[in-house]
Amino acid sequence: MHSASLIALDRHILLAAYFGGSKEGQSDVCVWGNLYNTQNKQWSKAFKLLSASDLSRQAHEFVKILGNPVLYAHKDKLYLFVVGASLGGWATSRIYVLNTPLNKPKALHYEQTLHLSPFLNISHLVRNPPTPTTDGGFILPIYHELARKSPVLLKFDNKAHLQFLLKPNSLKQQLQPSLVPYKHCAFVAFRSYKTTHFYTQTCLDFWHWQPPRLSNLKNFDSANALFNANGELYLIYNQALPKNPNARSALRLARFNATSGTFMPLKILDTSQRGEVSYPAVLIFNNQVHVLYTKERKAIAHLVFNLAYLKSL
Repeated sequence: MHSASLIALDRHILLAAYFGGSKEGQSDVCVWGNLYNTQNKQWSKAFKLLSASDLSRQAHEFVKILGNPVLYAHKDKLYLFVVGASLGGWATSRIYVLNTPLNKPKALHYEQTLHLSPFLNISHLVRNPPTPTTDGGFILPIYHELARKSPVLLKFDNKAHLQFLLKPNSLKQQLQPSLVPYKHCAFVAFRSYKTTHFYTQTCLDFWHWQPPRLSNLKNFDSANALFNANGELYLIYNQALPKNPNARSALRLARFNATSGTFMPLKILDTSQRGEVSYPAVLIFNNQVHVLYTKERKAIAHLVFNLAYLKSL
């Protein structure tokens, strides 16, 4: 079980989605869901949202493996962006879009395959959720994994139609951008690929981005999650424990200092002595911060704290 996403369906119910099966990249992997009731603090049993064979049948093309589901609620609709690949692993992946009414999460149906390249249209992946824009649309951060490995931002209009795509910088070896609203525009952070460099970037508007900035934190080839709470930026990321060489052995929280442009580590959220605590996803809902993350590749863990506690750190 790996790579969770989380959204609110209504005032009391949250939906989590993640992929699970015998092993990542196997044909038996499906996208699973669980519902969470914020009143009684109970999770439902897991239910299947999508299988590779379901997607193959609906999209009329062969899909062998699934990964990295991303949920988004937009105008009373639930959207699922998911990575699917046919042959050759993630290098041949495409991003598929499914939707359903918000009150019917188990009725997802195929809408489209995102066409992002005039050539083979492969090796585009998604991991982190969209950010809404002031025109009623949203921006979906994705990445191209073949060759250069670069971040890409997709701009959708208020009807969830793709309008533009933009590469915010010319960096190489950067994956899984995490994007959040910040001040008058947005703030983005990039996961590195086989390097410890960790970059952040801010914008003036969608078309105009400041140069990327090397962060004081390092990235050890692991996903991160940015979120904006109380008007401040926070980052959940991985960094190894002192006596454990596994970079994903500790999941940590940091706050961004706008004056210095650096992150201040605040707290270790969870640790693992033998496996990993990784791939965080964050939802701020009813003055609480809900964090989902992979626990040992065997479970999705759920951590909750309120905004007052966050501000006190």
